[in-house]
Amino acid sequence: MMANSINYSIYSSGRLTGLLPCISQCILCIALLIMPVWHSQAEPAAQQALSTSDNVPQGHATRGHATSGATSGAMVVAAHPLAAQAGRDILAQGGSAMDAAIAIQSVLGLVEPQSSGLAGGGFMLHYEAAKDELTSWDGREIAPAAIKPDIFITQTGKPQAFTQAMTDARAIGVPGVPALLAAGHKRFGRLNWEVLFEPAIELAETGFKISPRLYYLLHRDKFLRKNPTPRALYYHIQANGTAKAKPVGTVLQNPAYAETLKQFAKQGAPAFYTGKIGAQIVAETSRQGGLLTAQDMRHYQAKQRPPLCLPYRAYKICSIGPPSSGGIALLQILGHLSVFDMASFAPNSLPAVHLISEASHLAFADRNLYVGDSDFVSVPIADLLNMAYLRRRGQRINPNRALSHIAPGQFTNKPTTQRAPNHSIARPSTTHFVVRDKNGNAVSMTSSIEATFGSRFMAGGMMLNNQLTDFSFLPEKNGKKIANAVAPYKRPRSSMTPVMIFDKQGRLFALLGSPGGPRIIGYVAQTVIGLIDWQLSMQEAIDLPRHVAFRGVIELEADTQLGDHMQALQSMGHKVTLRAHHSGLHGIKIIDQMLTGGADPRREGIVLHMPE
Repeated sequence: MMANSINYSIYSSGRLTGLLPCISQCILCIALLIMPVWHSQAEPAAQQALSTSDNVPQGHATRGHATSGATSGAMVVAAHPLAAQAGRDILAQGGSAMDAAIAIQSVLGLVEPQSSGLAGGGFMLHYEAAKDELTSWDGREIAPAAIKPDIFITQTGKPQAFTQAMTDARAIGVPGVPALLAAGHKRFGRLNWEVLFEPAIELAETGFKISPRLYYLLHRDKFLRKNPTPRALYYHIQANGTAKAKPVGTVLQNPAYAETLKQFAKQGAPAFYTGKIGAQIVAETSRQGGLLTAQDMRHYQAKQRPPLCLPYRAYKICSIGPPSSGGIALLQILGHLSVFDMASFAPNSLPAVHLISEASHLAFADRNLYVGDSDFVSVPIADLLNMAYLRRRGQRINPNRALSHIAPGQFTNKPTTQRAPNHSIARPSTTHFVVRDKNGNAVSMTSSIEATFGSRFMAGGMMLNNQLTDFSFLPEKNGKKIANAVAPYKRPRSSMTPVMIFDKQGRLFALLGSPGGPRIIGYVAQTVIGLIDWQLSMQEAIDLPRHVAFRGVIELEADTQLGDHMQALQSMGHKVTLRAHHSGLHGIKIIDQMLTGGADPRREGIVLHMPE
């Protein structure tokens, strides 16, 4: 067993290291079927998904469209059929998983502008099969140099209302996705950089159909239609001057985004950070009262950081570290639950919901106190992921009763104990996609612009993020500093939790993740438990009714059998509520080189595979 002083492992030497045996993989190259080019014809499953989604009632949750069967070839799972198709086409041209990821993200920024884009940020895990190497990449936004610690404090000394902060241009951070994609391509790309943007450019120029989910979010948003650029792009202006969202099926073109992609394709990341695109972002931000400058844009760098990994049962679970809290919190939840035989409980049974919720409450207590940007604050990762510590915390959980007091753990002689808990509100507008190519290389990436449609400001055909609202709205409390307080060039704490799982032979077993703001952590933890303890397929694990322990309350997914547990959970001492959950889990499971995928039925995602 790993020494208790360092109970987490990192991939620091290029080989898989840690508790479990790790064997280099040599995946045989499998010839892929000749695929149609992007503009000539869509893959049948994608066509079916698009035509089916047009019939979904407005405002209702849309169903995912997973293709049946398994493949020993390659697979893509993404939140929109056109994005998945773009990734699949790039793989068909001989592209790597990283190449496909770039194409996918470029299309998502066009067809799913409410969730992510090139003017946002993200985190990525990459597995390189030939080297048996897992790497972790941080493309989180940074705050501008001119930002002040009290940016979200009103004149009365109280935290700003979130709806006010999220539409304030001062919440726009320097985008990280362009640098993240460029760094990934430099290291793992196979095709020419310019080729990767062809699908998105063509869609932006010729148009795509507005989906039911996009229409619903455009329709209900109160802020987007107030700004001239998105108002002109996404709305019909009525005779009385009101703006009405363009209906489902409307073919939407975005020539400004096409021009942005062309510049990005020709110039790479410099187009964003020192070129015309960056200048457009700075100009629009300044026009709206924001703080970004050309110097802030030049300052940005995507960073490679060590992945965080811990054993769970016979598997190794890996995710990302700070400035995201997702990896630490996920591994903590699993560590707390390692003292219980979760396999003995049925999925979504009362004991399972209770135990997962209690473990989540404990992990979130640590998250709120200790986690921030590790370039600015000391995050005690070794202490937080110490297996003896996690088991002790897990043993506090009473199988029959909710804990009456949840507090963060304390570490002796640690300056972090002089901190105050975080005070921020995050919004669940994010996306996740996974890719595995024919050579066994894989990408699990979560990206976001924070709130739905981000700041609601646009530049270069892109939604600009409002990720700085992920900082604590209070810089300190009762004289104690907050780890996630605002500071120049600091990265706000995230909940993004891209995951890769390795089996006891060290082989890649699964890759997954989800959107959902802080609820991401619960969504992913529940799915991992489904895969490992309950031995579900990827689709079955994703289909599970969702329950999330969040801010001291257990949120049960409405209109599911989980509602039957409400009274029993309350009698155990829990606060419980019913709510809709809009997770967007996507994943791939691999057994004996056979791939099966899963797409969340709560959104518009799809699984596309390329058979042997």
